[in-house]
Amino acid sequence: MKDSINFDKVADIYDFYVNVDFDIPFFLKETENVKGEILELMCGTGRVSIPLLEAGRAMTCVDYSKGMLDVFNKKIKAKNYNVDLVQMDATTLDLKKKFPLIFLPFHSITEILSAELQYKALKAISMHLNKGGTFILTLQNPKTRLKLADGVTRIMSKISICQNRQMIISYMNQYNQLEGIVSGFQFYEIFDSSNTMIEKRFLEIAFKPISDLELQGMIKDLELDIIEIYGDYSYSQFDEDTSNFMIYKMIKR
Repeated sequence: MKDSINFDKVADIYDFYVNVDFDIPFFLKETENVKGEILELMCGTGRVSIPLLEAGRAMTCVDYSKGMLDVFNKKIKAKNYNVDLVQMDATTLDLKKKFPLIFLPFHSITEILSAELQYKALKAISMHLNKGGTFILTLQNPKTRLKLADGVTRIMSKISICQNRQMIISYMNQYNQLEGIVSGFQFYEIFDSSNTMIEKRFLEIAFKPISDLELQGMIKDLELDIIEIYGDYSYSQFDEDTSNFMIYKMIKR
């Protein structure tokens, strides 16, 4: 089986290119009236967590990458947030407590590269959720996402970074239908002010898309009931043919 993405290799530059905020209003709304501590899994460098902490949420934030958590910790070092950062794999989650709300943003569960381990993570999540508690799972819609998993190399972005430098990020995704896994790479090319390339990095990537039918099968014995499926972060109805996302809101029985 392929290895999980080694985000430690790009933790120091991750925030330069993953800085979207289209989902932040959604998570602020969904966590607004939660009483008690909230659990975020696969939190990365705190892109979603920090706006929630700034709004006064109490949180435990979990990620398997030490490098990403180190960046997160550095960003909040001078703050007095009510947060606990934990390095742990979601498939072996064991926090010795339960939560009223758990969420897994940015379709990160698909970075777990087998159906068996994805199920194991979902089972662990259910075990950490209070009865009547809410679990929010975000996924990309395979029907639209796999259109770009065609083996073509594309430019993701060209961005300015520190010290008058620019970074160009390109990527390639290819879908192996037999394995059900998208694999590929991301290239990071950093140029100085004279347009001379001074650094190049390579990151192997892989993820295993989850269809609605597959998810329904995985949670059927986990005491989780789906109460809503949204097609985007503005609460639009999910459409299998056109929606880019599948955002599930579940309740623990």
